Amino acid sequence: MSTVQGASERANEDAILSVRNLVTHFFVRDGEISAVEGISLHVKKGETVAIVGESGCGKSVAALSMLRLIPSPPGKILAGSVFFEGKDILKMSSAQLRNIRGKGIALILQEPMSSLNPSWTIGRQIMEAVELNQGLKGKEAREKALEMLRLVRIPAPESRMENYPHELSGGMKQRVMIAIALACRPKVLIADEPTTSLDVTIQAQILELIKQLKTEIGMTLVLITHDLGVVAEMADRVSIMYAGQIMENADVFSIFHSPAHPYTKGIVNTVMDLKNKNKRLEVIPGDPPSLLNPPPGCRFAPRCEYVQDICRTTTPEYKEVIENSGRWVKCHFPLL
Repeated sequence: MSTVQGASERANEDAILSVRNLVTHFFVRDGEISAVEGISLHVKKGETVAIVGESGCGKSVAALSMLRLIPSPPGKILAGSVFFEGKDILKMSSAQLRNIRGKGIALILQEPMSSLNPSWTIGRQIMEAVELNQGLKGKEAREKALEMLRLVRIPAPESRMENYPHELSGGMKQRVMIAIALACRPKVLIADEPTTSLDVTIQAQILELIKQLKTEIGMTLVLITHDLGVVAEMADRVSIMYAGQIMENADVFSIFHSPAHPYTKGIVNTVMDLKNKNKRLEVIPGDPPSLLNPPPGCRFAPRCEYVQDICRTTTPEYKEVIENSGRWVKCHFPLL
């Protein structure tokens, strides 16, 4: 067994959710889109792991792939494994998968208005989740739905049960989405940009709510975002994703203070320094590559200030740069 494989196996041992070499492509009229290309991710029980990257880098596709929610056609999971508590989700039957979704792993999507059914009341939608996953009916299901609305701090839950989605604010709808996701006390919550469409004040409330609920029910959190402020506030570890691949994985302190991949350094430098307000904000030159025709070698090479000839021709290995450090980098010349 290679050093990389050995370290990966050790990471699997204490992971409640373990993704290995996951590949998801979309087959469209113009060709084949390599949306997720060989990513690996290990999440320990009780921790918060953030997946960070630019829009279109494959974060949401990775999350949907973990629960086999990719629409097919045009999408297809071509390779890899997703282990939840030691069992591979990608090899489960439909009946087994239904037992995992909701009770084992829950998902909060980033657009609450498009995720909620406009023709059903809020209460009915929460009750459906309870009925499907906990087998409760009638009065018991209603009481459970009320309990969830109280849990997410929605005022006057009895009256809100009868509201339709369009009657609620964006923050309220997001709280309802959290209530539905948490209705069965999942062991893992995947939150895909849970605060993107909300104003700053409501964002802070939603993030604080997720932190509180994580503690209250002992939940593990996978947070998908492009907001480094949210990452600094919430995450224990961070996976940096670019053009369908994970470029770096490290603890949150290392990501901000000693990034090992040039792309990580680039996105960290785009954050405003409040101690030096006159500092000019940096930008990463160029544009992300087309996933229909990604460049050979390192996918970040066309935008990298440290690029060398090998970067343009040979795909770098995803490797642990310091033994037993938990710092993984996909780069020929890591910045350490």
